[in-house]
Amino acid sequence: MSFSQLPLVIQTSYAELLDQLRIAAISEFPTGSTFRKRKISGRDYWYVQEPTGPTGRPPERYIGADTPERRSLIETAQRAKVDADARRAIRRSLTGAGLPEPDSLTGSIIEALEEAGTFRLRGVIVGTIAFQTYSGLLGVRLPGAAIRTGDLDLAQDYGVSVSLDDALDTSLLDILQSVDPGFRPVPGITNPNIAATYARPGGYRVDVVTTNRGADRDDPVRLPSLKSDAVPLRYLDFLLKDTVEAAVLTRFGALVNVPSPERYAAHKLIVSVLRRAAGPSAIKSDKDIVQASLLMEALIMQRREDELAAALSEAADRGASWRQHLISASANLSDHLREFVLSIVHENDGSAAH
Repeated sequence: MSFSQLPLVIQTSYAELLDQLRIAAISEFPTGSTFRKRKISGRDYWYVQEPTGPTGRPPERYIGADTPERRSLIETAQRAKVDADARRAIRRSLTGAGLPEPDSLTGSIIEALEEAGTFRLRGVIVGTIAFQTYSGLLGVRLPGAAIRTGDLDLAQDYGVSVSLDDALDTSLLDILQSVDPGFRPVPGITNPNIAATYARPGGYRVDVVTTNRGADRDDPVRLPSLKSDAVPLRYLDFLLKDTVEAAVLTRFGALVNVPSPERYAAHKLIVSVLRRAAGPSAIKSDKDIVQASLLMEALIMQRREDELAAALSEAADRGASWRQHLISASANLSDHLREFVLSIVHENDGSAAH
């Protein structure tokens, strides 16, 4: 499970691609669009109003929370159009340097989701496709065995979905079928009219998940902004609490949201224990440990161990079951990573006792 740091020129190229994708996401709105802030629950958020067309005035589109970076981005995007060919050239240099790229089907799906506004609406890619992006975000070359997958996991916080005053123009299923008409909803067990998974011939799946902070439940819930049902999962609110923008190396690059790498690592430790207890998911549990270990090593190598420690500390502070999951998972880590995790867990044990 060895990996190496990427050359500085490659890290710089990845940062440049990310910046260009951010500008493109704003500049692609038509000329005459106006941007304004709304205050929701005490926080400011940016929306864009496209000009009135032949069919009337379109609905406002959600852009994101108000930050100095986003204000600067909006000002820059209104002055410049970004060349897609330039992004493709950067993408080629990155894949040539060994950064992971998705298979063609996954790349086409991600591009379709991005174009439809899925990530603008705070949809988040989780799972191995998200893990692939950490190579560029952390500036390391990750081993190929840890980044192979045959499906796509899409998440959105339930509270976000119901509070956004914006939604996809078409259903998630329609977006997937625009890429491959063979996609079909997989009916739920209790209600055949509800589906949180979409599959195509050959076994490729797109699973939609969301947060669950109440009692455990198996039935999917509706995500109005993504126009899809989703399976509520415990522990997912921790994973989605802090997301970051990342570039997926599709044809021209795609701007997506992924969990922060430190939260991804902590979450993988926890779910590895849950999967191992489930029996049939033991193979996935091993992959969880591999990915968590690699991210922890990368974060420490890049001197971001404070961020990793903060994520682990927050997880440990959420209760005795969380701490026990971290302790159990640490038994499968290398000696120095196990000591790192246990020192944080025991520190939280002490604070809880007081």
